[in-house]
Amino acid sequence: MHAALISMLHRNAGLPAPNHSPLVFRAMKKINRVAVMKGERAGQAVPFRLTDLLALDKQWCSSDRLQELHDLAFLHVAYATLLRISELARLRVRNVTHAADGRVILDVGWTKTVVQIGGLVKALSSRSTQRLEAWIDAAGLVSQPDAYLFSALHRSGRVITTGTPMSTRSLEQILLRAWRVAGHSGPVNANKNATPAGVDTAQNMAAKGYSIA
Repeated sequence: MHAALISMLHRNAGLPAPNHSPLVFRAMKKINRVAVMKGERAGQAVPFRLTDLLALDKQWCSSDRLQELHDLAFLHVAYATLLRISELARLRVRNVTHAADGRVILDVGWTKTVVQIGGLVKALSSRSTQRLEAWIDAAGLVSQPDAYLFSALHRSGRVITTGTPMSTRSLEQILLRAWRVAGHSGPVNANKNATPAGVDTAQNMAAKGYSIA
């Protein structure tokens, strides 16, 4: 907010906006990263329920099926970051770094609704870090930094590291599977849910108090 105000004042004075400087960009990115590592969280704290998450985690955390490890990691990251499905789909292995305590830090960059100097940085909890790392290791993605973090899976169970991210429809199927496994009687229907403008299925479920990861 302060950076945006400073940029506006510069523009009104006929001066170049400082946020266009690579030096300022790197400085703000470091500030954002340090804040995340220290546990600071931007935005409103939403009282999410974790009952569905814990039920899924208990069933899938020790699975030897790649699909379940893939889905569990996706759900953890979706819950922890509240990114849109399209933004989750574009995450790559190279976006994964680690804080000093071992937790995963995701350098998301810019999103559709958040354009801040230095880009967006998200931190995962210890449990979410474990689930994401379990998926990366099992899928053999450690040595493939350019691969999409949530690469598609062939019916045979083989990881498909293509040049395109998973479709929104494919990722929504993860939410549907999770909904059913968590014991809910009816499927999630994005068309029937009164989703507010700009909120996708994952965020709508979270806003209603359901754990999606």
